[in-house]
Amino acid sequence: MASARRFGAGCVAAVLLAVAAGCATSASTVRIRERSVRVPVRDVHLTAVLFTPETPPAEGARRPAIVLMHGCGGLYTSRGELTARHRDWSERFASWGFVTLILDSFTARGFGSICDLKERPAHPWNVRTGDAYAALDYLVNRPDVDPAHVFVLGWSHGGSTVTGVVRPEALGRQPGGPRFRAAIAFYPGCARPLRERGYRSTMPLLILQGGADDLAPAAPCVELGERLKNNRFPVTVVIYPGAHHDFDYPGLRFHYLPNIYNPAAPGERGGHAGVDEPSRLKAIDETRRFVDANLAR
Repeated sequence: MASARRFGAGCVAAVLLAVAAGCATSASTVRIRERSVRVPVRDVHLTAVLFTPETPPAEGARRPAIVLMHGCGGLYTSRGELTARHRDWSERFASWGFVTLILDSFTARGFGSICDLKERPAHPWNVRTGDAYAALDYLVNRPDVDPAHVFVLGWSHGGSTVTGVVRPEALGRQPGGPRFRAAIAFYPGCARPLRERGYRSTMPLLILQGGADDLAPAAPCVELGERLKNNRFPVTVVIYPGAHHDFDYPGLRFHYLPNIYNPAAPGERGGHAGVDEPSRLKAIDETRRFVDANLAR
C-alpha cells in the first residue's frame, strides 16, 4: 500500500455527478471541499478523508452526515489514491448535502489489503464497529453536523461492519451516547448475524446485494431480512439479479479473483467481482430514497 495520499487539505473540486433517478440520470455540478483528518480510536489515530459542500449551510442550519466504511481491499489504490468507488460515493453524498467522512481502518494499523487472508485483522464486529462509533463521535462534535442525522454505510468487509454497528451491544456504542440514524450495507456477509442468537437492529438497515454474488451470497441476507421483519426496525434487503460483488464500483470490469479468501469456494479461494451498471444506478436511487426517508423521520 503506497503511503502517499493524493489529496490535500483545503482542496476544492468542481464535481460532475450523474445521479440516478430510476433509469434516468441528471447531472449537476457541485463544488466540494476535500481534506484529510484524523480520528482517534482507543490507542490509534485513524486517517480519514472529509468531503463537505463548499457552500456553507444557512445560518443556524446543520447538515446531515455519513460515515463510509471500506472493504477488505482498503481505501486506496496502489498509487495512494481513493478508489473509484470510494470517491464516487463520497462525492455523491457531499453533492446531496452531506458531511461525508470516509475512514481508513487499515493504514494506521500497519496493513493494506487483507482480502487474501483467512484470519483477517481488524475484525468487523470486534474492531471496526468501534472505528465507526469513533467516527460518529468526531462528526457530532462538528458545528456543521446535525447529530440526529448521521448515517453509516459500508461495502463488503465494511458492510459486515455495518451489521455489527446496528447491534445494541456494538463495540463503541455508549449508553446515552450519540446514535446513528440509519445504516446501509452493500454486499455484507450475513452468516454471522444469522448465527447470533437474538440478533436485532437498533436502527433502519438497508442491505443491497447482488443475486449472483459468490463472495457474499445473497441467500443469508434474504433470510436475515425475513427473520427480522417484525423487529421494531426491520431489515430491508434488495437483491439485484445477475449482479456480482462490487456491482456498484464504477468502471470495474468483471473479473475472477483467484486468491481472495472465500470459505464457500473449493479450497476456500476464488470469486468474481465487477460492476453491473443497471444495478449500480438502481442502488444509487435506492440509497437516495432510503436516506431521504430517514432524514424526514
